[in-house]
Amino acid sequence: MPLHLLGKKSWNVYNPDNIARVRRDEEQAKYREEEEERRMQEVDAERRIQLLRGERPRSLSPPCLSTPGEAPQLETHRLSEAELGTYRHKKRRRIVGEDDTDRDIRFAREEAARYDAKRDELLSSHREGKKRDEHVPITDSAGHINLFTDDMTRNQRAEKNVEAEAEKHKKQRAFEDQYTMRLSNAAGFKESAGQTPWYSSGSTKEVQAPNAMRNTDVWGNEDPLRQEREKARIDANDPLAAMKAGVRGLKTAQKERKAWQKQRLRELEDLERARKSESGRRRRRRSHSRDSLNSLEGFSLDRNDKKHSSEPRERSRRSQQEYRHRHHRTRHHHS
Repeated sequence: MPLHLLGKKSWNVYNPDNIARVRRDEEQAKYREEEEERRMQEVDAERRIQLLRGERPRSLSPPCLSTPGEAPQLETHRLSEAELGTYRHKKRRRIVGEDDTDRDIRFAREEAARYDAKRDELLSSHREGKKRDEHVPITDSAGHINLFTDDMTRNQRAEKNVEAEAEKHKKQRAFEDQYTMRLSNAAGFKESAGQTPWYSSGSTKEVQAPNAMRNTDVWGNEDPLRQEREKARIDANDPLAAMKAGVRGLKTAQKERKAWQKQRLRELEDLERARKSESGRRRRRRSHSRDSLNSLEGFSLDRNDKKHSSEPRERSRRSQQEYRHRHHRTRHHHS
């Protein structure tokens, strides 16, 4: 008879005591989680209320509950001396025998008194500055109204010297011209200075070049071939010349293509004529050979002998026909 001892063991997971212990632990853990969540919500609500009241919120840590029967215990929040002083200054406490309304009225009066003191301080400083500025004239040496005093414009820049500024601007522009390309220098750097542009004249005459090509190099030495090189460079870089050269090349190619097509058609026509003449010669040669064959088809050596042997028979037949014809005519005459 088998013995069922597994259910009696204390370490068996399916033991009723172990099952009850597990369920109890699960209930306690669930209760602790719910209590912790509730406490966190309360702490969050309290912090929000403190923020709305203008107070400094305290960081409260949630309690740790071991059993459902344990009560939540708040941890003491320890602050430094500076924090305590600031917190006491900001926290609104009631005096003995004072309710919430009296406390709020007292704090409102304190705030109003503090604001009045600050306003009086600002007004007094403004009056002092106004008294200090009363003796300042509002007109300058030229008689114009000037609302800005010398003290206010002390840090501003002094009036500029026109000649010095013009000289400075000229030097700055000369320095920038070394590396700056401007539209006014499109014809060349310092090439069109003192000359009117070609488009400013309203005459319909042929427009000449604004300036002729020079015969000197960049160092001022004589260079007689410079004009030729410049012309060659201009022609090589001229897009219109490149387009004209392309058009000329295209026309030349078209002419060559047309000449090649005409030559090809001419050669084809010559070949066609040669083919036709050759076919005509072959046709005539075949017809001549066919006629010669037809002329020899009825030729036979025995034909003359047969012709000579049939002549007496033909003569006798003709004589018989003549005799019959005469006999018939005579009978017809007698009757």
